[in-house]
Amino acid sequence: MKHGLVTNNAVRGLLYREAVRRGETWLPYSPFTIYLDPCNACNLKCTFCPQSHWGSRARGCMSWELFEHALAQVAELRPARLFLFCFGEATLNDRLADMVRAAVDARLRVRIHTNAVALTEEKARGLIEAGLQNIRFSFDTADRELYERMRAGSSFDRVVANIRRMIAIRRATGRANPVFELQEIVPYAEGVKPENTQAYRDLFEGENVVFRAKFMHSFAGQSRETEFAAQGREGVSHCSQLYRRIVVNFDGKIHACCLDPEGYNIVGDLAQGDTIAEAWNSPRMLELRRRTNEGDVAGLEPCDDCELLTRANPVVGSPLGRIASSLAWVCIGAHRCGGV
Repeated sequence: MKHGLVTNNAVRGLLYREAVRRGETWLPYSPFTIYLDPCNACNLKCTFCPQSHWGSRARGCMSWELFEHALAQVAELRPARLFLFCFGEATLNDRLADMVRAAVDARLRVRIHTNAVALTEEKARGLIEAGLQNIRFSFDTADRELYERMRAGSSFDRVVANIRRMIAIRRATGRANPVFELQEIVPYAEGVKPENTQAYRDLFEGENVVFRAKFMHSFAGQSRETEFAAQGREGVSHCSQLYRRIVVNFDGKIHACCLDPEGYNIVGDLAQGDTIAEAWNSPRMLELRRRTNEGDVAGLEPCDDCELLTRANPVVGSPLGRIASSLAWVCIGAHRCGGV
């Protein structure tokens, strides 16, 4: 391949672990996840989301022409997942179902996240028929009052009805996909895993859905929500975003991180002829990896207040796994070989 990056998912995993262990900044593998953001505008003003108080950043929906241009590059990079969402509400793009269909036709696994406010019957049916594999509903809590306070501009009852309707449409078609995931946000508790409340599960009792629970994070210090306690900061970690993911905004600007809606760290621009592969190992991206690895983040927005850099490093692995990762790096990474 022209980009020369490893795209085999198993080998990519080995190289990732070794790159982190070594503190490498140039990565011989392609991203595990690529975001193509259909629309960075949103129909809500959530208290916890930096989208609600952006400064001068332009908002809009990705054009079909730019999407086709970006998708061709994504298809060559073979990420494990293509996320058709990021900084805004994906369903505001009228061609979202067409984007899903094109990505599925390119043999990519596609997920969207949505607040489900604008999820009409027509849009729900279109996404199902397009072959969408996974949809996660950002439906944070079974507490109606808390939900409508945090999700300013939304309606608890309307969103529940929209989600149930899409579930019913899938059931009527007899399709297995998309997989429906419901994501509850729970208060942080040190030393335990987040778990769904029974009240949340009861809302969709008997439905074929996957329940998820997560702690609210601070969006790299950009959140203004005070309802949930901050996550503990007890270690030093590499930035998993910079080693696993990359974002193409609606306008073609390539962001280093999905927690950077303001675009402090732009590493490329499709509209200026850059490619996603070039951006992945651009000078700016290499510098970001170096600085975050070394903890040199003073004045580096939004990294300077990001809890992803203050975790215990999760990339350890078994002795056998470390040997396999090391061998993969020697055989492939150290020589910057072509794609596998």
